[in-house]
Amino acid sequence: MAGPNLELFKFGVYLFFPLAVMVHYGSPQWYSENVLPIRDQFWPKEESLYRPPRNSEDVKAALDEMKAKRLARREARLKEQADELSSPSASVSTLATDSAWKKQDESQPSRISSLIEDKKSQRLV
Repeated sequence: MAGPNLELFKFGVYLFFPLAVMVHYGSPQWYSENVLPIRDQFWPKEESLYRPPRNSEDVKAALDEMKAKRLARREARLKEQADELSSPSASVSTLATDSAWKKQDESQPSRISSLIEDKKSQRLV
């Protein structure tokens, strides 16, 4: 055994090392020199953060905005589909894609059933 002096040294290291680290890195001078210049690289600006609605009027406004966006996307999609259907080459391409979907749908049940069987075999009773 090394004796009580070693124990006192270890106690001093265990106690004062964390305190020295906290004093060094907690210093206002160190913070202003090392943290403040690069702080904006790590945290986003306050203006760019998402603010969730806090009252019922804000919730209704957010819902109306989401509904308007969804309807605009739907209208654009319907317009695009109408343009595709009106073009003469669309009938040939849709027939090809329809046959590909039918082939995929035929292989789908066997694939799903194999996945179900795999899950059943993995269960622990």
